[in-house]
Amino acid sequence: MNINLPLQTILAVMPDVRMCTAGESLIVQAIKPLEYATANDLSVVFDVGNASVFDPVSLKAVEASSAGAVLSSVDVPGKPVILVGDVVNAYSALIAYVKQHEQATPAQVAASAVVHATAVVAEGAVIGDGAMIDALAYVGKRAKIGNRVHLHPGAKVLDDCVVDDDSIIQSNAVIGSDGYGYQVTRRGMRRLPHVGSVCIGKGVEIGANCMVDRALFSQTTIGDGAKLDNGVHVAHNVQIGPHTAILAQTGIAGSAKIGMGCQIGGQVAIKDHVTIGDGAKIVSKSAVMHDVAPGQTVCGIPAIPFTQWKRMTVALAKVPDLLKLAKEHTNQAGVMPAQKVKQWWHRVFGA
Repeated sequence: MNINLPLQTILAVMPDVRMCTAGESLIVQAIKPLEYATANDLSVVFDVGNASVFDPVSLKAVEASSAGAVLSSVDVPGKPVILVGDVVNAYSALIAYVKQHEQATPAQVAASAVVHATAVVAEGAVIGDGAMIDALAYVGKRAKIGNRVHLHPGAKVLDDCVVDDDSIIQSNAVIGSDGYGYQVTRRGMRRLPHVGSVCIGKGVEIGANCMVDRALFSQTTIGDGAKLDNGVHVAHNVQIGPHTAILAQTGIAGSAKIGMGCQIGGQVAIKDHVTIGDGAKIVSKSAVMHDVAPGQTVCGIPAIPFTQWKRMTVALAKVPDLLKLAKEHTNQAGVMPAQKVKQWWHRVFGA
């Protein structure tokens, strides 16, 4: 998120600032993740709570960052830090100030674009040549819609999101909804404001009722030529490679990385921070709990290599017959004599 604010203004709008070791002359250009921040950027370290399912930001990531300032509730020796009592309060106050002082700019709609009378194009949005914005579609502030993009009825591309040339967003899909990020406290969960965006590449198709969440700070990305079936959920910070196909009702948790040319079946669940290599295949109804190697096919809950899953499935189907055989070879005392054990073993395993 671009903010372009002097450090002194940032400190003035944040409650409970306890210490600041950043340079007084710093002009903060943007809020960025630790790994992408430069000397002109602000990064934020959230304490999401011990009961949270989200991984805390590691001290190593903070130490390796080039951020001009780090907003934190814990001091980081050797780093320019803005130390506050409550990071969520301070961060939320800064975001509220930035949004309150946004300068409105007119939307830019190409002459060859078609925008239905009931569609809404917000201030600062850009609509490219030959784009078609159907009835009740919504294009948010500063969103960019590329050339020949088609937003079907009711499709929504929210603030700051990008849909590149020749892409299709089907009815009622939502691009740029807030991600599922909270701080866990004794009084309940507090929302972490998401100020990142979604970037959809060229020639992408997003099915009806899909949900693609904006990143916390950076971008959720869908690569060129990717195809998402109806009802797919892509969580915040996810990266999907070019020409990957994802079938209906699949859910991809936050910060997962999916490579190029993958094939993901319907009703697949993909865990957060998992990496799926180029060309991998995920069989329908699988639960991916660990990384998948490039070109690998996996199946099951949890997902395992497909050949292993087939052997296990065949073996499982034999269990009723095995139990029947065991019962036939067991005496009234419930004991299988040694000779019967050998016969049973031979019939079951052929050896």
